[in-house]
Amino acid sequence: METKARVTTGAGLPCEVELEAGGHSRMVVFDQPGELSDGTSGPTSTQAVSAALASCTAVTLRVYAERKGWSLEGLEVEVTTSYEGPNPSLFSVTIGWPSHLDPEQVERLTRIAGKCPVHRLLAEATTVEIETA
Repeated sequence: METKARVTTGAGLPCEVELEAGGHSRMVVFDQPGELSDGTSGPTSTQAVSAALASCTAVTLRVYAERKGWSLEGLEVEVTTSYEGPNPSLFSVTIGWPSHLDPEQVERLTRIAGKCPVHRLLAEATTVEIETA
């Protein structure tokens, strides 16, 4: 499977990003505070990575729980990003579990949370290639 994110820039920030995946296309706006922008038009690219980790974790947990017949209504996933300089040094995932889950379910689901694709991507080295068109 392949997904694409296409960015076309104008005179300044923010950047409108067209995401194409699975037959769906959405426009997303990313921004970065600095000389060209006040940073209020959208999340920064790093904040978008944090949001991707939170949503991927929630979806991974939901898919697993549905297979087990467990309800995750009320699940909350929050990602706090810590920085050392300009780059993230830690993504901390906090999961708020629904009160009806028993300790064994929470333990199993906690292990599953670490298996989400974005978690694995961030935790492992990934090759990034740059080409010219």
